[in-house]
Amino acid sequence: HSKLLKIRHESADMYSLIIKPNKNWKSFKAGQYVELTVVKEGAWISRFFSISSSPAYFANTGLIELSIQKQEKGLITPWLPNTLTEGSMVNLSQAQGEFVLPNQQQPLLMIAGGSGITPFRSMLQQLALTAKKQDANKRNINLCYYARSHSHFLFRHELASFAAELPHLTLHLIDSDAHGFLSEQHLKEFCPDYDSRTILLCGPSPMIVHGRTLLKDLNVNKENIMYEFFGPEPVELTSQTQAANILFKRSNKQIQVGENKNDTLLNLAEQANIKAVSGCRIGVCHQCICQKKSGVVYNSKTQTYSDTGPQEIQLCVSVPVSDLVL
Repeated sequence: HSKLLKIRHESADMYSLIIKPNKNWKSFKAGQYVELTVVKEGAWISRFFSISSSPAYFANTGLIELSIQKQEKGLITPWLPNTLTEGSMVNLSQAQGEFVLPNQQQPLLMIAGGSGITPFRSMLQQLALTAKKQDANKRNINLCYYARSHSHFLFRHELASFAAELPHLTLHLIDSDAHGFLSEQHLKEFCPDYDSRTILLCGPSPMIVHGRTLLKDLNVNKENIMYEFFGPEPVELTSQTQAANILFKRSNKQIQVGENKNDTLLNLAEQANIKAVSGCRIGVCHQCICQKKSGVVYNSKTQTYSDTGPQEIQLCVSVPVSDLVL
């Protein structure tokens, strides 16, 4: 168990949990996330959240911060700050994830959308706190941070203080309502040498998909692009095959997919009032594994199609491509 020390409200729909992990919790790399588990109505519920503070802050204080956006229709994110209180105990996994600050000194372009700023706050705080020790203040970084209005830029004062600490950090706060979304014009205006940088993308799924496509069209080397989705990766199937029927054998229910052919099997099951065990909903925790008896699914996490025979699949990242028996 780890102890919640404080809940800090960052904006109308965003809050931070300040947590003191227990003594068995190891440190982490800037940009990683943890699985937070709490009890709700007698059941254990888990969700994955980026650590928005830095390893240096953890080393100095023994604390970490998880900055969480309230999902409009979410069961957990709006519930947590109303239920947890100072002193509440929560469970934390060890840190996970590959979306971390690259070790080398190559110049970086960070592109954040909305709450996708959280791993970048961790990275920049790490560089600011270790600047004098590790020559981190020489790292050339350009941050383009998109939010839907002036009031939605999180950590703006802190980001400005990082820019003061790190002379080679350039900060662009871009109001997407006024100036539009990431585009070739924006890249040329805000970071003309983007194609010579390692590019890190983090934010809502449509932004990541758009960003990857844009960078690919601009012939940016795929090896130089890192990204992390906040939520499951959206599926854009090119196949014309349409799933007609899905049979859930245990509940003996059959559903027709119809309009929702690009929806995940977990969403389709829940829409049909079929109770499916699930956890993270982004393909990490493996709680929603199910035995497919026959049919083809597309895995949005690995971007691969299954074969037609029996195999284990994850409902939260699997999209039906043909008739299925589960």
